[in-house]
Order: sequence, then C-alpha cells, then structure tokens
Amino acid sequence: MTDIPVIGEIFFNHNLLVYVAFALVPLSAYVLNHTTFGLQIRAVGQNPQAADAMGVSVTRVRYITVTIGGAFSAMAGASLSIALLNIFQSNLTSGQGFIAVALVYFGAWRPYWVMAGALLFSTVNALQLQVKTIEGALGFDIPSEFAVMAPYVVTIIALIFASKRAEQPTALTKPFERGE
Repeated sequence: MTDIPVIGEIFFNHNLLVYVAFALVPLSAYVLNHTTFGLQIRAVGQNPQAADAMGVSVTRVRYITVTIGGAFSAMAGASLSIALLNIFQSNLTSGQGFIAVALVYFGAWRPYWVMAGALLFSTVNALQLQVKTIEGALGFDIPSEFAVMAPYVVTIIALIFASKRAEQPTALTKPFERGE
C-alpha cells in the first residue's frame, strides 16, 4: 500500500499507535454523545449536584475519566518516545503538554474539533522542519528561533479566537462535596 504515489506514504507508513489515535476520535465522540456513560460524563462536568441527585456517582465518573485521560496521555508519550523517536530523554515533550490542554480548549471539548486543532498544530510544527526550503522559496532568511516558536504562537492565536466561542464545563476544576 505504501507504493501508491503520494497518498501511500501519507496514509500507510505510520506506527500502529497513530492509527489507534485516529480511531479513538470517533470512538470518543460516540461515547460522549450516544451512551449513558457519556451523558454521565457531561452531566458531572456541567452540574455535579444534579447528576448526584439523579443517582450518578460523581466521584466514580471523575475517577474513571481521569484514569482514561491518563491512559491516553501514556499512549501519547509511548507514541512519541517509542514509535516516533525511538529514544527516551528527560523533557522529551518540551512543552507539548501545554499544547494538549490548549487543544481541548480550542476544540471546545469536542473530539473532532480537538483533532482538527491537533492537525493544525502538527502542520505548523512540521513546517518548522522545512524552514530552509521555505527560505529558499521566499528569498530571505528566517531566524530558526521564529520557526521553533511558530507552533506555540499559532496555538496562542487559535486560543484567542476559540475562547470567544468555547464554553467550558461549569464544574471544571471545582471540587464536589455530596449534599452541598
């Protein structure tokens, strides 16, 4: 399949974890929007007191979702260190955890929008590796520092525009005490 011109290399020459990550996007969207557990997650995020009154264990749902998030983060780290770079070193992610959090805000807690933001960031990140080629086409030098900071600047700009339309869950980061 990798022999197909242009698209073969793009679609069929990746590690298994890349395909798993792409498969998790529609799976996550389905779970969040079409299952009882997804309704519980959204209810606990918006109004934990109402969810508790309906018999949902807020603590259980929060622990499960944090565990799932931790598993996804571990998979991302494994993908970076094992599949992509095949090395391990301290500070390997170099600030990309900030990008992951920013992507959730950018995507307004919707899996497909988060994926779109991730693809945007990845495209800008990949372009920084092509800066010498771009310099030749434009006819002037681009300082390497600008190329390195470009993905982060794009993320900040995207967050500025996304913040106007995004509504975070009202109970985000708020502790829950039963009976309050």
